[in-house]
Amino acid sequence: MKNSPEEAPSNMVSPSPSSMQNMPEKAEEKPKVEIKRKQNEEERYVWLANWFMCFIFPYVCTCHPLMDDDMPTVHKNDAAKPATQRFMTKFRPSFEKYDSEVRSHKNELLLNPESKTKPPKRPGLLRMLVRTQSSYFTAVGTITLIVQTLIEVIQPYMSKGVLTAIVDKEFWKQSGGVLGSNKFPYFFGIWLIVAPTVIGVLDALSNRMLLHLASRVRSSVVCAMYDKAFKIKNMASAGSADTGRILSLVSTDSREVAEMLPMFFMLLTIPFYLIVPLIFLILDFKWIVVVPLVVSILIMLPNFGIIGSFMKYIKAYMQYNDQRNKITNETFQGIRVVKYSGLEDVFKATINKPRTLQIHTIKMQTFLFQLVFTIMHISQTTINIATFAVYCAVYSDDPTNFAAVVMPNMGFLMMMTMPTMMLPMFIEAGMMIRISIGRIGQFLYLPEMEDAPTGEESRPNDPEVAVEVLNGEFKWGAAPELPLTEAEETAMKEEAEKRKKEAKLASALRKQDNTSSPSSEDPPSASTPTSLNSEPNSANVQTSYSSSPDEPTTKQAEDVHIFQNAVNGEDASEEANRQDETGSNTINPPTTPSISPSRSSSAFSTTSNSDGPTLQDVSFTVWKGSLTMVVGEVGSGKSSLGSAIVGDIERLSGSVKVDGKITYCPQTPWINNNTVRGNIVFNAEFEEEKYWNTVRVCALEPDFKIFAAGDETAIGEKGVNMSGGQKARIQLARAIYSDKDIYILDDPLSAVDAHVGRYLMDECISGVLKGKTVILMTNQLQFLDRADKVICLENGRIIAQGTYSEIREQGVNFDEFIIKSDKKAEKKKQKAKEAKKEEETDENNAKQILTEEEQATGGIKFSSYVKYMRTLMPLGVVILFLLFVVGVEAINPVSSWWMGKIGSMTAFTNISFWWKIGIYGFLTIANFVLLIIRGFFSAAGVGRSARINHDKLLDNVMDCPSSFFDTTPLGRILNRFTGDIPQVDQFLLTRVLQVVALWVVMIGQIVIIAVDTPWFLAIGIPVLLLYWLLLQFYARVSRNLQRLESIARSPVLSHFSETITGAGLTTIRSYGREAEWKTKFAKVNDEMSVPFMLFREGQKWATLYAAIISTVLYAGVILIGWFFMDTSMLSVALMSSMSFSNMGQQLITMTVDLESKMTSFERVDFYSSHLPQEAKGHELEVPEHWPERGDVTFDKVRFKYRPGLPFVLKGVDFDIRGGEKIGVCGRTGAGKSSLLFALFRLVELDPKHAPKMIDMKTGFMVDADPNEEPNSGRILIDGVDISKLDIHRVRRSVGIIPQDPTLFTGTIRYNMDIAGKVSDDRIWEVLEMIEMRDIVAGLPLGLDSQVAEGGSNFSAGQRQLLCFGRAILNNCRVVVMDEATANVDVETDAKIQRTIREQFREQTVIVIAHRLNTIMDSTRIMVMDQGYLSEFDTPENLKANPDSAFNALIQSLDH
Repeated sequence: MKNSPEEAPSNMVSPSPSSMQNMPEKAEEKPKVEIKRKQNEEERYVWLANWFMCFIFPYVCTCHPLMDDDMPTVHKNDAAKPATQRFMTKFRPSFEKYDSEVRSHKNELLLNPESKTKPPKRPGLLRMLVRTQSSYFTAVGTITLIVQTLIEVIQPYMSKGVLTAIVDKEFWKQSGGVLGSNKFPYFFGIWLIVAPTVIGVLDALSNRMLLHLASRVRSSVVCAMYDKAFKIKNMASAGSADTGRILSLVSTDSREVAEMLPMFFMLLTIPFYLIVPLIFLILDFKWIVVVPLVVSILIMLPNFGIIGSFMKYIKAYMQYNDQRNKITNETFQGIRVVKYSGLEDVFKATINKPRTLQIHTIKMQTFLFQLVFTIMHISQTTINIATFAVYCAVYSDDPTNFAAVVMPNMGFLMMMTMPTMMLPMFIEAGMMIRISIGRIGQFLYLPEMEDAPTGEESRPNDPEVAVEVLNGEFKWGAAPELPLTEAEETAMKEEAEKRKKEAKLASALRKQDNTSSPSSEDPPSASTPTSLNSEPNSANVQTSYSSSPDEPTTKQAEDVHIFQNAVNGEDASEEANRQDETGSNTINPPTTPSISPSRSSSAFSTTSNSDGPTLQDVSFTVWKGSLTMVVGEVGSGKSSLGSAIVGDIERLSGSVKVDGKITYCPQTPWINNNTVRGNIVFNAEFEEEKYWNTVRVCALEPDFKIFAAGDETAIGEKGVNMSGGQKARIQLARAIYSDKDIYILDDPLSAVDAHVGRYLMDECISGVLKGKTVILMTNQLQFLDRADKVICLENGRIIAQGTYSEIREQGVNFDEFIIKSDKKAEKKKQKAKEAKKEEETDENNAKQILTEEEQATGGIKFSSYVKYMRTLMPLGVVILFLLFVVGVEAINPVSSWWMGKIGSMTAFTNISFWWKIGIYGFLTIANFVLLIIRGFFSAAGVGRSARINHDKLLDNVMDCPSSFFDTTPLGRILNRFTGDIPQVDQFLLTRVLQVVALWVVMIGQIVIIAVDTPWFLAIGIPVLLLYWLLLQFYARVSRNLQRLESIARSPVLSHFSETITGAGLTTIRSYGREAEWKTKFAKVNDEMSVPFMLFREGQKWATLYAAIISTVLYAGVILIGWFFMDTSMLSVALMSSMSFSNMGQQLITMTVDLESKMTSFERVDFYSSHLPQEAKGHELEVPEHWPERGDVTFDKVRFKYRPGLPFVLKGVDFDIRGGEKIGVCGRTGAGKSSLLFALFRLVELDPKHAPKMIDMKTGFMVDADPNEEPNSGRILIDGVDISKLDIHRVRRSVGIIPQDPTLFTGTIRYNMDIAGKVSDDRIWEVLEMIEMRDIVAGLPLGLDSQVAEGGSNFSAGQRQLLCFGRAILNNCRVVVMDEATANVDVETDAKIQRTIREQFREQTVIVIAHRLNTIMDSTRIMVMDQGYLSEFDTPENLKANPDSAFNALIQSLDH
């Protein structure tokens, strides 16, 4: 990439606009190809066809596996956008009223702290959702559900009519035609035959209507959360407000609400199941009807207690799931640092901590569910026994009377048990909805930013003024996070007390042993407050502390509210500010410590800290058409000033008035997953000439020439395949193309080299933007004379403003505000992080950088079931367990068969009537005991399976090469952990047991009838076969629909994550593109809604036609019973048929649901065994202290990042002696960072160790082309070929200080020493070296102070220093530094350089330089050029050679 603009010659000639027409690399404008979807069949079909679910037939009857392009448009009634609008019409007034009440409550507490007024209660979100999303069809569905229930509960009366006719027929035979009747009961018989079909049609209709309601509720609540993200106060203050946990609301909680909502409506049917049968039973049983009623209530009572415990564990599971998702998300966000450090095992252990607690809740959930299932299972037989015994004891134990009176009423008794069986499930659904809606409500009712004033009051009084700020005070508030649980608060409180006791003990021992002056390791005296002027959240840390890091401070000892704030839901977190420069914020540690690593302890609150404002006494005006430059030292508040104008930072007082439309470029570029052109145009109308002129002035033309697809090159998530300079210039081009009135540019020149910066200043800022209002935050002193106005900031205050000459005349020394400029070494603060993949790869990225998600086709393989069962238990035990399950379930049909013998006068005549009832009771007790035993085994098996599945998934993903994470959207990876793992954890084994039970019982029901009437098998077996065929017919479609739903969920998560991560919200808001992004989110949500609905409607299609098949069974039973069965046998046969019909429908539903859960298991298994893996194992063993010298040799190293791409290092060959300090420099794309990829084995040189690749189009692994030239060469450290060593051993032996400082949630101690190998004394010692000791010692919790997500409560410079300290603690013999001091000021930089010379005196240090001054004192300097080693010599020799490439680099900065 010789002509990359960041190192382009300073005499770059700007092409004229007319020359744009002839650019050879220009990509033609091509319309984006989108899938043209057909109209939704449910909309097209007539109402009668929809009653019979005919719109499912096109999917069931298709011959090919369903793919995404087979999906229709979303149903017009389910579209997300109108559903969200309806919800917002009710939600906004509700929120505004609630927000007003909260503010009034807070004001009252301020005026009267002792007030006992309770805080306002949040409005009911579920009621609001149901009301706004309900329609005429919802009412139809509810009424239909009730009608269906009534028809179902009167079926026993119809059965009784048939049985009464059989009794009359027997009397007629016995009396020779005198008594009774021989008339066939046509009305009752036809009713029983037709009833299953009628019930099936009504059930499908009601559920279809309720499913549409559930879909609208899910869509509206998810889109409402997305809309809320743009409005929440301080949402952007940390760049990411607990992203993993918010995504959990989107992926898990919203789905729980949608899936459970239809079941919630089923509660309406419970009164009908109780009251109607009760009325009929009173007619025959009189007062004895009290017996089944009382027994039903007694059976239900323990269920309520069990359900309460069950829901407690579900809630705990979700909370641990949040923690696990948060840590997992953060780990994968920083996966490159994890791999550089070789700490995969440490982070696996970190993720597995909440997972271990989660597995305990899974086991308890499983056992409690099995206990509830057991009670449900025996409820019917228990009620039967009690009713039989009491009736026969009171009236008669004559078997004839039993058959004539009791048996016909068995159907009613069975209906009365339905609430007993169903209520726990309904309560579970209600509790799940309540928990999930509560969690969503916490997010939706967070405080919002104040709306910017509009009209005349929003504009300055002077029409020539563009921006006016008067007496402004601004402050970054804490980013919102989810609340702590009571258990977490208690644990943190206990940990705080423990730390205090330990500190007091250490202090006492220190005072006893050290009566002299404090050691050199102690921080300064308590009388000397610490003041720090640094970057975000770190300025003016003023606090008193003791003479020792171990000694508790007065604040620690006296602040009782340390944990009270967290308990009361107030802000207990560090102030989470943006990753920019601010002036007077402070680091406020969490009020309570947490065992590292842990999530942030902050509540889901945005209460500001009590510290001073970030900006204060700010007053200035910006004239229209002027160029205003804002300067100041690191941490002075430049970026916060820009945020104040756009409204991202909270305004405490004063006014901000703006006349014109604003476009804003944040300091850290935000690049979304789109093409280069898509990022520049940013949803605006494409204008050819304007576009190419923008590209020219932003120096992007050379980049377009080397991109394989030009400006149609796809950009990965967070711009993974773009350099920092390219991202900065693309963002700048986006601003220029938007053509707004006011441009706020936050240091866009820091990410580019000096000559490119000069070009941008000439052609862009002072060129195309001339006449526009520009506010430029910068550290580039050489450009200040171009400004119409200069504003000087210090500690959040404006200390001077005016023209450049006026400020100079005032004696202001600009050297205090910037990193000094040097002709030969431009010292610029490069805040924009370079993508970890070096620029060499940019020329090879084409229109697709992200792989497609794999989609399996065909049925669930039997081997998948076997694989899952083997995770439960060892194979031999699994076989025994399944046999045990079959045996337990077989008791149920045996009990039904024996019940028919109780009233028989011919069967088992040698056993008394009461003994028959006793045997029936014994079978019930045996069933109960065996089911309890099954519950214990199931709980243990689920726990084992959950551990194995998650461990394999985590191990396999963590061991993937870095290229996998570069080409796979994070949302897709997280979908396995957040979406599929919970499905496997909570539901899979339950579905397996339910399906096995249903098959056993259904076969048993046929056997029951066939025992007395063998030739009934002629009907029973064909019906069973029809059920099986229906199941096979639909299962294929259901699997594909479930897969499509899982795949469609990934874009939803990715889009949400991309928006709320980094500067996404700020960028979208400043460009006024909220509507477009909300529309795009609604679109991907609609695309997910289609398979979501089709999958669930398909289940009802299957149960409807299963009900039609049941009609055949009923007809056979009634006709055969009339001619060949007595009353007792026919009663059992009818009950069995009723059960058979219900179970047949359940079997279809449960089997399809089982396969959908198995789809989740297959997706987990695919990522557990079918991803490319880094090399494992080793051929050589090395001593524990290897390397001892630190010699590094590159031997003809030649590699490319992926097959099919060009080589980026081309025969690099050099030797570095131990202890040498090597500087590496070169133009962008020269191959500097590619050296790191080879050294850390992120790319393998040995072909036999190279991982397989993932096909971009299919998502499956493929082998590399054997005809393609492979990577080659060797890297030796101390003479040992590192390709023959364990890869983690190599990475742990080479330290790295990356340019992108990455911190993780946890304590400072954890972030300094992730592996936990060193003592606190050593950590304090290193903090002293990196100029961070005073800051950490000044925090109330010291090393136990929490680091917020992404380290957002520390400045970029402080994060860099902590990473530097981490490298010192690792004590590696070879250390690589990638511009490690780019984010610190000059004084700190000098101290760090001194520390490097002192601490790394014996180490081999390789410094990759983006600022030449950092390598001028190197032993030797390596110059890279287009993948070749151009020069390698001492700085003196290179500078002495006028023709050297090194001299050329220096000279390029002189002009």
